Amino acid sequence: MRLLLIGVLLGFMLLLPELLLQRNSIPQPIPQPQLRETGSPDVRDNQKGTVIVKGVSAPLTESTVQNAVGKRSEQESSYISVWNWQGLESVTASARGLDKLHHFANSYLVGFQPFETRELWVPLYTLAIRKEYQYDHLQYAGLADIWQTSRQAYYQKRGDCEDHAILLADWLINLGVDARVALGTHKGQGHAWVVAIVNGTEYLLEATSKRRQSNWQAMPLAALAEGYEVEFQFNRDYFWAKTTSAPTRKYRGSHWIRKSQFIRG
Repeated sequence: MRLLLIGVLLGFMLLLPELLLQRNSIPQPIPQPQLRETGSPDVRDNQKGTVIVKGVSAPLTESTVQNAVGKRSEQESSYISVWNWQGLESVTASARGLDKLHHFANSYLVGFQPFETRELWVPLYTLAIRKEYQYDHLQYAGLADIWQTSRQAYYQKRGDCEDHAILLADWLINLGVDARVALGTHKGQGHAWVVAIVNGTEYLLEATSKRRQSNWQAMPLAALAEGYEVEFQFNRDYFWAKTTSAPTRKYRGSHWIRKSQFIRG
C-alpha cells in the first residue's frame, strides 16, 4: 500500500510541470473593471427644470408639457414628443419616465457615475456586460417608449437604445468628454446613440453594442458610420436640431442650431 501511494505521488510530480504549462497556455479573460459603486437605486432623481428657448422671452416649463401630455391617452403619452414653442419649431423634446410623467430629454442625464475610472472605454464595456437590450413595449406592457434616467439605466437590468445611450453619455460627460445623445434613425428605424467628441474628433458610439471593446481606438469615427440619420442631439444642458433635411455624419457645424438650454431645478 505504501509503495502504491509513493508511486502515485511520483507520477503526479512528474505530470505537474505539464499541467502548469497547460494552465498558462489558456487565454486569460480581460480583467473586469473594479466596481466602486456610488449612489443607490432607491434614490429618486430630480428631473424638474425649465427650458430657455433661444429667440423667445417666455420659457417652456415642465408643467406646461405635462398638462399638454395629460390630455393624451396612456399609449399616446408613451411616445417621445418634440415641442414647438411660440412659433419656433423643434425647440426641445420630452419623454415619459418610469414615474409615468413626461420630462425634458436633458433631465434624464442626472450626473450619475456608477464608479470612478480614467479609461474612456470602460463605460461602453460595462454596458456590454451589465445591461440587456429589450424593447420598451415588451418591458412596459405594450407602451411604445419609456425612458430611464442614467441612474435607473445602470440599476435596471433591461432597457432599449435610449436607456443605453443616456447612461453612456452621462458617464462620459463625468469623465470630461463632450458627449451627446443623438436621436434619429438607424437603417430606417427610430434609434438613439452617442456621439463623443474627443480631441476634436467625433466618434459614434453604439451604446447597445455588446462587443466588449477594451480600447478607445476601436471606437468608430462618426464620419465613417453608415446607416445613421441624426435629427436631434442633447446633453445635460442643451438641445440641438438640424437645420436641413439633408443627411449628415457631422455633429457640429452651421447645419446645427442650439435651440434651447435646460435649467435644472
